[in-house]
This record gives sequence, structure tokens and C-alpha cells, in this order.
Amino acid sequence: MSTTYALDFTEDPADGWIAVPILEGRGAGRQRRKWAKKYAELHCALLVDGVRDKTQEKELARVLAGISEQYPQRIPMQFLFAYAPDLRRQLVPFFCYATASQGPVDQVLDTLVQRDEPGAVQGPEIVDFTTDNLGKGRRSVRRFVPSGGESLGISVNYGWRVDPYGIDLSLRTVSDDIEWVSANIDAFDAFARNLKVVHPDDVTAD
Repeated sequence: MSTTYALDFTEDPADGWIAVPILEGRGAGRQRRKWAKKYAELHCALLVDGVRDKTQEKELARVLAGISEQYPQRIPMQFLFAYAPDLRRQLVPFFCYATASQGPVDQVLDTLVQRDEPGAVQGPEIVDFTTDNLGKGRRSVRRFVPSGGESLGISVNYGWRVDPYGIDLSLRTVSDDIEWVSANIDAFDAFARNLKVVHPDDVTAD
């Protein structure tokens, strides 16, 4: 589907969340590097009370440019966020994707949160996750062994039917850092509750 929606927030997200641009076409590499450098400087200054660490900034810029380039090529998404509240740890990417609403809502939500996706080492932990902004939804925490892999991974998957826009929206992350992701579920939930769908022309300017 064409992206006829945009994502915005009811309130400014908590420190640590980064909206990562998905850039394509001529000049995308240069734009990506320029954005990553500037954002890394601002983000590092915010998290360490304005004290500059150029080595830290350079490394974060490299990582941000990398995920902006690589993840959109590998995973279907229309929006990309990163959670990086601790510069000593690997950031956690979050992928957003929407399709036109189709089919029974409960069945669709089960698919979005991967209720029956193969590879799980146990049944996923699924809870209702309806929000004021997005409507009826679910959230799952799923521990699994990737296809062809040996180490255990974890995914956190959200899904909503957003009736005013006629879309089914998913937000998810995948990581091999099970302990870190598990400890930050509340932060992920708070971010998800803050999200709202708007017309592309109505996104709040930075």
C-alpha cells in the first residue's frame, strides 16, 4: 500500500528514542551520513548532560547511518525508530508497517503479534494493548530460535486496527539481548501508547 498515513506523538517521547529516516534515491548516502552525524551529537549531549565525547558521537553516528541504510533493505517498514537510552549498550530498532485493514480484527491482530509464528520456544506472552490513540490492539513478547540459527532471540510485537484510517498497524523489535529487552518492556509500552496516526500533512514540526 502507499503510505497515506504518518506517525506522531501525543507528547514528546522520553529521552532515548530516535526517529530514524528511511532515505532512498540519489544522494541518500550523503543525507544519511549528515543526519546521523548531527543527530549523534545532539543525542549524546542530551544523555550525558552536554559533555562531548567525540569518540562516542562518532560510533553512534556510524551505527545510526548503518541501521538507516540496512534495516529498510531487509525488513518491510514505513517508519523506523531506535531506542538508545544507554550509550554503552547496543540500540534497539523498532519497525512500523501498515496495510489496508482486511479480515476479522482478532485474526489480524493475532497475525501481527505472531501468535502462531513457528520457532517459538514457548507460547508467546500476549496481552490486550488497546490505546486511546490507535484503537484495539495486542502486544506479545516472544522468545524464539531463528530459522537456521542456534542462539535464542526475543521479539516484542504490537498490532492495532486503526479504524479511522482503515489500516492495520504493526510495531515490532527483534533482538538477541533477551535480558535488556525484557527489562525495558515498560519503556516500549509507554512509547507505543504515545503513538498516534495522523495525515502526513499534520505531523508536528520539530
